[in-house]
Amino acid sequence: MADPNIYLPSQGSFAPSPLERYLPPVPRGVAGEWLAQHAAPGSWVLEPFGASPHWAVAAARAGYRVLVAANNPIAHFLIDMHAQPPSAEALTAVLAMLGAARRGDERLEPAILELYLTECPACKAQIPADAFLWEREAAAPYAKLLDCKQCGAQGEYPCDEQDQARAATHHMSGPTLSRALERIAAKDDPDRHHAEEALQAYLPRAAYALITIINRMSSLDVDESEQRLLSALLLSACDRATKLWAHPSGRLRPKQLNAPPQFREYNIWFEMERSIALWAQADAPVALTVWPEAPPESGGLCIYEGRMRDLAAEIKDLPLAAVATTIPRPAPAFWTLCALWAGWLWGRAAIGPFVLVLRRKRYDFAWHTEALHAALAAVAERITEKVPVLALLPESESGLQAAFAVAANLAGLRIHGMAYRNAAAEMQLTLYKGAAQAASEPPAEAVRRAAQFTLNGRGQPSAFDYLQAAALNLLNKQPLMGVTAEAKEPAEVFTHTRKQIEAALTMHGDFVQYGGNPEQPESGLWWPSTPGDGRMPSGRSIAERTPLADRVEMAVVRSLLRNQPQDTLAHDRALCAIFPGLLTPHPALLEAVLHSYAVQQDGLWQLAAEDQPRQRRADLAEMRAALRNLGERLGYAVHEGEGAPLRWLRGDEVVFNFYVIASALLGEVLLQATTPAHNSLVVLPGRRAPLALFKLGRDPRLAQAVEDGWRFLKFRAVRRLLAAETLTPDSVADAARLDPLTTEALQAPLL
Repeated sequence: MADPNIYLPSQGSFAPSPLERYLPPVPRGVAGEWLAQHAAPGSWVLEPFGASPHWAVAAARAGYRVLVAANNPIAHFLIDMHAQPPSAEALTAVLAMLGAARRGDERLEPAILELYLTECPACKAQIPADAFLWEREAAAPYAKLLDCKQCGAQGEYPCDEQDQARAATHHMSGPTLSRALERIAAKDDPDRHHAEEALQAYLPRAAYALITIINRMSSLDVDESEQRLLSALLLSACDRATKLWAHPSGRLRPKQLNAPPQFREYNIWFEMERSIALWAQADAPVALTVWPEAPPESGGLCIYEGRMRDLAAEIKDLPLAAVATTIPRPAPAFWTLCALWAGWLWGRAAIGPFVLVLRRKRYDFAWHTEALHAALAAVAERITEKVPVLALLPESESGLQAAFAVAANLAGLRIHGMAYRNAAAEMQLTLYKGAAQAASEPPAEAVRRAAQFTLNGRGQPSAFDYLQAAALNLLNKQPLMGVTAEAKEPAEVFTHTRKQIEAALTMHGDFVQYGGNPEQPESGLWWPSTPGDGRMPSGRSIAERTPLADRVEMAVVRSLLRNQPQDTLAHDRALCAIFPGLLTPHPALLEAVLHSYAVQQDGLWQLAAEDQPRQRRADLAEMRAALRNLGERLGYAVHEGEGAPLRWLRGDEVVFNFYVIASALLGEVLLQATTPAHNSLVVLPGRRAPLALFKLGRDPRLAQAVEDGWRFLKFRAVRRLLAAETLTPDSVADAARLDPLTTEALQAPLL
C-alpha cells in the first residue's frame, strides 16, 4: 500500500463547467488514483457530502460504485449532468424550442432580448446588449457591453437616458415578485420572508426575465429528457442573472449575497446560449442510479437524495470498501441561491429540508464543525476499522482544516496520513476509525513539539498552516483534541482547539513571526526564536538544516542527471514521494528549478548542455582562475583554501570574499558563512538568477542576508571584467550592481 503521506498531484485541469466558481476546485485524476491504492475496482465507495460533481464522477469513472449523499438538490442535478453530459446539438435544439414558444403574440426569444435593447453608438442600430454595468446601490446602469453584429463595434460604452429608463421600468414587486416567491414558499410560510431577502441578489429586470422564461418552460409539452436539458440552461441563467458578478470580472466566489461595488447585469438569453458549451462536456457518460438501485459492478453513481445521517440507517449491510470525499467549506451564498434555484426550476417540493438554509444567516467554522461532525459520525457508524476515509480538503484554509480535524476526532476518525500543498491550499488526508489515545504530555507542549518538528524538517520559515496542520495531526489522536476545558459540543471543541494552538505558538516566545501582523498568526512566516537550541537526531541544529528549497533543487538535478527526459508531472510525482507530508514542494519551485537547469522539448525536460557536470566543473575552474587573475591585476593578494571562499586581501584586510557556485543553493552560503555580508559575493551562472530570486522572495532569512550586504555576481559579469582593458577597485561592485539578479534578460552592462 502506498505511503498515505505522499501528495498526489493533479493530472491536469477539468474543462470549465457550470457554477464552477461555487464548487470546490478538485485535482483531476486524484480520486481514481487514490482509490486504486485502497480498494478494488467494482467495490462500493461512499461519498457523504456530494460537494463536487467532478470528484464523484471521477471516482465512478475509475470503476467504482459510488454512493453519494446529495442533500442539496442543485448538487444532485450537477452530479447528474456531469455523469451523463448532453450533446451540444440536443441543448441547442431545446433552446430553440424554448425560444419559439409563444408569449402572447410574440416568440419568447425576441421578447427576452427586447429587455436588453440599446442603441449602438457607432451605427445607431437597436441591438441587445451583452451586459449592463451597475454600481452598487445605483438606480440605473452606468455603462453597457456591446458586440454589434451590424457594424462590428465592440466594447464598453456609456449608458444613455433610454438605457436607464428601460432598466427603471421593472420593479421587484407585484406579479414578478409574487411568482418568484410562490415557487419557493407559500404566503403563509415562515420562510417567505427569508426568500424575499434572498431575492435581493437579483435586479428587477433579471428577475422578470427569469420568471417569464420559467413560466413559459413550465407550459411546454416536453419529455423528461428535454425538461432536464431546459433545466440545465435555465440554471446557468439563474446563476448569471445575479448581482454577484464583479466588474472587471474575476474568479470571485461570493460568500454572502452582497453585490460588489461594480457588477454586471448579463443578458439572460445570451448566457443560456453560452452555457451550452459548458454543459456539453466531452467525457463519456457513466451509469447513474437512484438509491437503492445499485449501479453496475463496472462502476457508476448511485445518488441518495438526502442527508448522510439519514442514509446511514439504510446502508447497514452495504460492503463499503472506502469513503472518498471532498470536504465542503461554508458557502452561505451558494446554498441560499440553490434553495431559490431548486424552487424556481422544480417547485417547492424539490427544495425539501434544504429550505432551512434560507433561515440561517451566519455560517462560521464553529457551526461548520457541527455540520461536518453530524455527517462524519454517521459515516463512522457504518464502517469498520479497516475502511479508509480519504478526505480531500481543497481551499483548506486553517479554519477548514481545524473544523474537519475536530469533527473527525469527535466522530472517532483518526488521521493516519496527511499531505499538504500550501500552494494549492489543498490537504489530502487518510483516516481510519479508531479509539483515541491518552496524551503523554500537556497539549501546549505537544503543539510546540509538533511545530518544532515540522520546522526541523522544512529547514526554512514556513506558513502558520504548516504548524497548525502538524498540531491537528497530533491532537486528532487524543480524546477531545486534548482540550482540557469543559467543552463537549463540536463547536466548543473547535473554538478551544484553535485558541490552544495559537496560544502554544505565540505566548511562550518559542517562535518568531517574520512579516505579517502579530495580531494575526495566520499571516507571515514562522521560525524557532532560538533555532540553534533545537538539536535534531543527526546532531545538527535547526539553523544548520539545509532549507527545503535547496533540497528540492538538488533532488530535481539528480533526477535530470539519472533519468530519461520526463514531463513536469513525472518530476512533480517524484518530488512528492521524496518530500512527503508537510514537506510537499511548491509546484512553482519545481518550475523554477526546471527552467534553471533544463530545456523542454515536446513537453519533456532534459538537462541543458551547459549544465552537464563536466561543463559546470570547467565553468567553476574558469571562474576561480578568472577571479585570481582579476585580483592580482588589481594588486590584491589572492587566497583560496579548501572549503573556504576565494579572498582578495590588501595586507591583512579582506576586501572581497567570493563564493563560487554552479547552483542556487543559497542556504549553506548565505546562512552558514562566517564572512561579513558587506564584502561577500555569490558568484553563480546567469541561468540561476530567476531561481535565486524565487528563493530570496520566500525565505526572509535569505532576504535579510541580502539586505545586510550580500551581493551576486554572474559568470558573464566575471568574463566581462576579465576582458575589460581598464579595471578599478570599484569594478566588481559596479558589475554586481549593473547586472543584478532578475528574471529578465538584460542587455550587457557597460563597464
